Amino acid sequence: MTVFDTVLSRIGLRWLVLILLLAFSTLYGVTLTNVHTFDALSYILDVDRKPWSELFHPHHLLYGPLGAVIRALATVIGWHGSVAVWLQVINAIAGAIGVTVLFVLCRSVTRSTGAALIASISMGFSYAYWYYAVEVEVYTLAVVALIAGLWLMFRIVQTPTWQLSAWLGLVHGFAVLGHQTNVLFAVPALLTIGLSAKTQRLRYQLGVAYVLPLVAVVGSAYLWVAFGVSGMRSWSEVWIWLTGYAQTGFWGGAIDKAKLIGLLKGWRETLALQGGAFIGISGIVLLLAGRSAFSRLPHPLLIGVLSWLIVYGLFFLWWEPDNIEFWIASLPPLVLLFSAVLTIQWIYRAGLVLVIAMLALNLPTIIERGDAHRDWQRRIAEAVAALTQTGDLIIVPDGVLELYLPYYWGHENVYGLNQAMTASSGDWSAACARIQQRIETTLTAGYAVLIADEAQRPLPAPPDQPPTPAERFGLTAETVAACYAPIQSMLQIAPLPADLPVYRFIPRANVLAGGEGWDFRRGHWGWRAEQVEAERITPSGWHIIPGIDPRLISPPLLLSSADIVAVEVRLAATTDVHDAQIFFLDLNGQAREEHSISFTLMPGTDMTTYRLPFNSIAEQMEKIGGIRFDPVSVGDGGTVIVESIRLIYR
Repeated sequence: MTVFDTVLSRIGLRWLVLILLLAFSTLYGVTLTNVHTFDALSYILDVDRKPWSELFHPHHLLYGPLGAVIRALATVIGWHGSVAVWLQVINAIAGAIGVTVLFVLCRSVTRSTGAALIASISMGFSYAYWYYAVEVEVYTLAVVALIAGLWLMFRIVQTPTWQLSAWLGLVHGFAVLGHQTNVLFAVPALLTIGLSAKTQRLRYQLGVAYVLPLVAVVGSAYLWVAFGVSGMRSWSEVWIWLTGYAQTGFWGGAIDKAKLIGLLKGWRETLALQGGAFIGISGIVLLLAGRSAFSRLPHPLLIGVLSWLIVYGLFFLWWEPDNIEFWIASLPPLVLLFSAVLTIQWIYRAGLVLVIAMLALNLPTIIERGDAHRDWQRRIAEAVAALTQTGDLIIVPDGVLELYLPYYWGHENVYGLNQAMTASSGDWSAACARIQQRIETTLTAGYAVLIADEAQRPLPAPPDQPPTPAERFGLTAETVAACYAPIQSMLQIAPLPADLPVYRFIPRANVLAGGEGWDFRRGHWGWRAEQVEAERITPSGWHIIPGIDPRLISPPLLLSSADIVAVEVRLAATTDVHDAQIFFLDLNGQAREEHSISFTLMPGTDMTTYRLPFNSIAEQMEKIGGIRFDPVSVGDGGTVIVESIRLIYR
């Protein structure tokens, strides 16, 4: 008997359950992550900002509304910050409950306290289970329901009653509401029920008792959300809502060599981000060496557990095998098998060493990954946020920066390729138009545009990593880069630290007005033309065919007139009408005759510079809210080419 066994023998079962629950609640509580995944930040932002009626996601129907309830309770006790920490605490407690319930189950099955404890702790120390218990995610709550379902399966094997079957259906229903893919649990549940019943009649009764509450819970919830909350009016709408993800082409597909490699990677990282291969191979060796101990499991339960692993394994091999979050649901049946082989003495000792190794490998990884000071993406976001204002447009590479900037720094005007493609239903032409329109709208409002080089030219996924959104949409770097070609000449290198990724920016209108002005050979800069017959940007400037009362209007400005001495306009005109006028708008965007400068154009195709004194304007208005340039009073078919407009300061 080891020291470990001696200690266990002196602790009562109830105390052991309490100690295990408190130990894992504490462990998960002190290792709550401060570095969130994309999905986690999505859930946090949704719960923080959206009404409860908009929080129903078809893949995990229950999680969003549960978050709303938690937010409401936190508000009642005076909490006014983000709900993130409360969602994490709930996950941490649920994670500890899952480990504890699984321990009780394994002990009931194997009659070995030590084997049950080592097996259940192995799940608690596994990287995927641990990380998702300290994050804001849906999988921990769902797996707790699955563990309860596994316990009920064992009880049904012992005493096959309709009451236990009904409870199993009810618990399974909540597992499905926790995550839609847990509908797969029906296979092990029905197999266990069918093999546990001694007669066909009892088998039928138990099956009906199981299916009715399952269908009632899941069906009523989805129908209420679809037709009641979301206002859908047809079954086709419901089907699209339920299966939208499966029809994107991002998930699923043929099972090939890449999927098999992804399976190995997914399971390796599920067990340990570093050293997972060693843990996995060691575990397989122990399971194979002790397979004779599987007889400790009742035959119906063993069949149910094996079918669970097969059904979930095949589905997620097809769906997305490299994603560790999906393998969490397969840990409980695997742990139950592990607890059986741990009843063999030498495997018991090897298992104890293996669990200690898992703790040694995963604790530093969890701490490091959850440390905000090590968060590279947060450092990028912080530097980008320091350069921008709330209304500036930031176009980022697809990923967590899309959410970091709104969540941590309140920058809502953040955009990316995936957002544009999703909003355009995968149509690249429409997505490119959305991106260009977003840029133009921002510049017209007077704000800056900041664009990551990687957003303009997406990088391919690293080896052995899932494809990037651009790759999933079938877009090449050159195709995406072509969308940004019209604004390339306006972009400047952003002054970020040298070790950070390169961003380029188009300055705010106020910055341009106070500096180099607007060179229309490079772009519109947010200026807009009104009442013109045609206009376009060319290497020689802004070509305009004026209509009746044509005008070029700057983005909104906020300038002090005290230091302005002149306004300089450089243009060429082939119109017969030569009267030009430049207005300085007030802070409401209104033009007045007394706040304008009139001048006469020199006809011809050569560029002429007009330097117009500002003194009289400065005496009449303290602040300038914009500029309006009327190149002529009325068009006559001729052309005006405006090369530049700039303000001259003392």
